[in-house]
Amino acid sequence: MYQLRTPTAALAPFIESYWFLSSEHGPLDLRVDVFVDGRADLIFNFGAPYLRQVGHGAAVAHATSNLDAQRLTPIRIIQRGDVRVVGVRFPLGGVGPFARSDLRHHTGGTPAPAAVFGPDIEALEAELFGLAPDAAAASLDAFFLDHLRLGAGRAILDRALLAMSADASATSIEAIARDAGASPRHLERLFGQQVGLTPKKVARVLRFQAALRTLMRDPGVSLTQVAADVGYFDQAHFIRDFRSMTGGVPRGYRGYFPVAGPSDFAPNVVAFVQGDDLIPAPP
Repeated sequence: MYQLRTPTAALAPFIESYWFLSSEHGPLDLRVDVFVDGRADLIFNFGAPYLRQVGHGAAVAHATSNLDAQRLTPIRIIQRGDVRVVGVRFPLGGVGPFARSDLRHHTGGTPAPAAVFGPDIEALEAELFGLAPDAAAASLDAFFLDHLRLGAGRAILDRALLAMSADASATSIEAIARDAGASPRHLERLFGQQVGLTPKKVARVLRFQAALRTLMRDPGVSLTQVAADVGYFDQAHFIRDFRSMTGGVPRGYRGYFPVAGPSDFAPNVVAFVQGDDLIPAPP
């Protein structure tokens, strides 16, 4: 069973959702394909180990909790048996206000929660064990409210992220920095510490996601038009980026948009092989 809970309003800018996955009705057999989207997931794993495969590399078993940090490569998660996971999904830039270390050190990795959030999170993990979703969400709210730290540069970072998200074709980091009220060097330092990716890499992720959504919603659109609309130099550049961030090619995702999906759906995401009510894997 997959369940979601919404964080308290004060945390909404930094935490997208709390999610819960359990095999209370019998063993699960699932696969999760995660495209590149800049998000990160804090995973408290209380059940069976899971396999994590980066791109076409070898799958690595994970038996303990970790932060699946921001990435520039797609991953596949496979987990079977007694599944019991409590997860925290952070939007792009959401981890920064809670991190006690520079996020550049964790990009592409799966560090232990304490390495990112400090030792207090070990007590939270012990507290979460066995809690029902509503009670677990309350404990998570309490922890993150207590550990929320907004530095002096956070407003600059937020302005830059907002501008970049509003226009995926924007490629001038100098202009973005100027409009956000910072020098390009200062903006790059803030992105490294708070996001774990450079502004140029974040712009690349946002371009890819904008292109992916267009392809999913409009199966008749040409690849040339998609590439031009979101700021790629040419179609070949678009196809290379798409392959590196999904493992597939653009034409495989034409029209892939679940009718019952939310308005901001993008298949970054959950592709279970079990359960008729869950989102299927893309072709």
